Amino acid sequence: MRMCVAWMGLLWALFGALQASAQEDVNLEQWRAWYREAATHQTGSVMVDRMASDCGTCEEHPLAHGFLAVSNLMVADELWNPLEKLEIFNAWQPVLESAVAALPEHPDLALLRLGVQNHVPSILNYSHNTQADRLLVERALAEGHWSSDRIHAAFVRDFLTYLKSL
Repeated sequence: MRMCVAWMGLLWALFGALQASAQEDVNLEQWRAWYREAATHQTGSVMVDRMASDCGTCEEHPLAHGFLAVSNLMVADELWNPLEKLEIFNAWQPVLESAVAALPEHPDLALLRLGVQNHVPSILNYSHNTQADRLLVERALAEGHWSSDRIHAAFVRDFLTYLKSL
């Protein structure tokens, strides 16, 4: 009887993990689409609203928190006032870094950080992971990380081509 209860507990835990993973996968494609739209049309504030609506503060999952952080950093890029830009950068850059620290080999987070590092002014001295992130993203693209999301794979490929042109 004890063995049966133990197996039931294990199955319950695995089923819950699979459901959470499936939900993340569904949201991940949406978050990627929102990111592409925000990056292409400079609509970071729209992405912030969408992320907040989708996951609140997103603190319970590093990947979601990373996408929320980047959307807020994109808002900073859209602002005119340099002091406001710096204030938002100082508030959200550590959030992005904590998301990356929680999932250091996640290609989506590396791509997000790579995008930020290549768009912030050099005076902010936020380019220390550019090379490592670029290599991680290139490797993930080559290994098919985004193969189930072909639009995003093309976006990533185009971004890497852009970086090589700099």
